[in-house]
Amino acid sequence: MKGPVKAEANLANSGGVKPNGRFSLFTQSTLSLSSGVGGLIAGGLLEHYLGLILFRNWVIAVYPIVLTTKGALNGVLAGRLSTGLHVELIKPSFRGNTRYYYAIVSSLAALSIVISLILSVMALLLTGSPIDELPLMVAICISTQAVASLLTIPITSAVGFFAFKKGLDPDATLYPVSSTIADIWATISYIMVLSSVFSLPNGALMAYVIASAMVITTTIFAFAFRDEAEYWRTIKEASLTMVAVTLISTVSGYALSSIRSQIEESPGILLVYPALIDTLGDIVAIFGSASTTKLFLGAIESKLSQILVQIRDLIQLWLSAIIYFTLYGLIAYISSGNISRFFIPLISFHIVFPIMIVIASVVAILTFKKGLDPDNFVIPIETALTDMAMTVCVALLAVAM
Repeated sequence: MKGPVKAEANLANSGGVKPNGRFSLFTQSTLSLSSGVGGLIAGGLLEHYLGLILFRNWVIAVYPIVLTTKGALNGVLAGRLSTGLHVELIKPSFRGNTRYYYAIVSSLAALSIVISLILSVMALLLTGSPIDELPLMVAICISTQAVASLLTIPITSAVGFFAFKKGLDPDATLYPVSSTIADIWATISYIMVLSSVFSLPNGALMAYVIASAMVITTTIFAFAFRDEAEYWRTIKEASLTMVAVTLISTVSGYALSSIRSQIEESPGILLVYPALIDTLGDIVAIFGSASTTKLFLGAIESKLSQILVQIRDLIQLWLSAIIYFTLYGLIAYISSGNISRFFIPLISFHIVFPIMIVIASVVAILTFKKGLDPDNFVIPIETALTDMAMTVCVALLAVAM
């Protein structure tokens, strides 16, 4: 990685992000977080296919894990893109890009396989499902990751390239927009695969074929990048993160499955659920991504006290978030007719937000000091912890209120 002086020079000459005003972060984050409203599409799909989601005990438990792990993978790509574009390790173009970029993209396929295997085993243990369902669960998880990646990787890259070329800050715009697309498409992919497996005569066979194709493709990528250090570094560092993310997200799966009766009685909870975890994850990701970029550029020191230096950024992010969590509360209230549902999003946000800001900062500082790439850790870990904390808060409040 280039040093701070060189990186700052590159940033000044590359058309990267530049200060646009005292409240530019509020403006850009508010606009980018509007994509989080798209999480209501994912929630609407869940509500529409409620029978399918509740068809088997493990299906609803797997859903939060699918969202979190896909968001974590997308977070690795978004974080690496944001920093790579700033320091010119990545070009804002699909054609003729650097081998560094292609190695990172290719490594995500291998990480998807690792995630799917762990996810399946954890879902099996979590729900106490029969062991003979494990192969099908593995096939469904790998197939979902494969189908989702066909859209999320190109879209995330395209958003990052476009934002950088237009002089916007990828740290403030990339992950919020791409994570919402990832949540929606991951939900669609999961529903498509489940519908095929449980509805079509050869649906299960189709899942096995897609999963096998994914494994073969991953093997080809590994051979093509066998001498590329960045490919193996990303897998080595991010795989540890992905294991942690998957284990953490099983708590989300258990929490969501534990309020199955409340979901059946008041689907409004499920309607706003993807938007809640998406928007809060985006808010913390904006802060985390900006922090890692500033660390690489030497704009902040690797000390926890540097959170205070960024207090203006945090206030702007908080104001942006309040707008959307108030909206989600109104939607939950209108859809359920229960006034207590209005307060669930707002209370959950104010509990989880400060905790996750501190955690994101600690992870960024510790990994940076250890000589690791914070972009392989910050967004994936904060995404998993944010999703878990929000899911647990929503579940507890749904039962208590």
